[in-house]
Amino acid sequence: MHQSKPTVYLIYGDDEFTIARIIHQLREKLGDSTTADLNIQRFSAVGLDVGALEEVCSAIPFLSLRRLIILEHVEHLTRDKTWVDSRSERFFNFLENIHETTALVLIEHVDIQSNKKLEGYKTRSPFYQWAESRHPHRAYLIPCSTPKGGAFLHWLMEHCRDLGGEIEPTAAHMLAEFVSEDPLLADQEIKKLLDYVDLGRPISKDDVERLTPFHGQSNVFAMVDAIGLRQGQEALRHLHILLEDSDSGYAFAMIVRQFRLLLQAREALDDGKNPDQVLYLPRFVVEKIRSQARNFTLKDLELIYHRLLAIDLASKTSQASYEVELDRFIAELSA
Repeated sequence: MHQSKPTVYLIYGDDEFTIARIIHQLREKLGDSTTADLNIQRFSAVGLDVGALEEVCSAIPFLSLRRLIILEHVEHLTRDKTWVDSRSERFFNFLENIHETTALVLIEHVDIQSNKKLEGYKTRSPFYQWAESRHPHRAYLIPCSTPKGGAFLHWLMEHCRDLGGEIEPTAAHMLAEFVSEDPLLADQEIKKLLDYVDLGRPISKDDVERLTPFHGQSNVFAMVDAIGLRQGQEALRHLHILLEDSDSGYAFAMIVRQFRLLLQAREALDDGKNPDQVLYLPRFVVEKIRSQARNFTLKDLELIYHRLLAIDLASKTSQASYEVELDRFIAELSA
């Protein structure tokens, strides 16, 4: 008896690294890489053209059993004033009628670090409520919460083993602090460290100190400081140093992460809260972010974050490069 696959996958949480791995796994299921790319398309919910999304999802796969369509940041749909009046009903009717030859991935970026936040999300999110009532046949739910504290250390050591190496506990603690418990950054640093030791011995604390200095993050902090002070040339200088020392995708991830933290800190400050109540980071990092957040309004940071989403989408669809778009981005912000 034929068992149909889910047509909608809802990925929710804040673990960018795991989300990227899940997308990669779904892509691999499409088969040969030469035809897989012809059956993948990405959209952002920021300024979404629902008609264009419907048209793409109704298209027949090319030399493959399924198409993979990715809609990022679906949490932005409900912020549109027209959502309740007209778009909501149309969107969920569309989800109900997606053909089984299409896999639509909805990515909802949300903080679910505590049980209270998770339960609050489940109560508020219309996407979760829709998918939960249809799980696991038509829709499939995938939580992705970034590990913190002891859980992050466990993840870091296990990920190192998955890559064929080992890391000493003291080295893992130091690396966790250097990357501020960010799995995406940790993955990049672990690969660099494993190459350095050539998988011949465990990564040591000395290795981390030698190869993973805080200079990359320092350049991000310095760049954001210059943006806040409208010092365009200084901001560009730090950006170019960062791009010289790091892969452009990695550098972009560090910049996005920084502005996401600033947005969280600014929201906390505006609500009369201490940022360390919402940022699970080393104290010295929280203090620096708190200081930087005061140079921006909440509206400033929301606009910046939306601009970064647009850059990411354009780069992933080969419409632009991170280097060119980041140069333009810094120039616009510092003007």
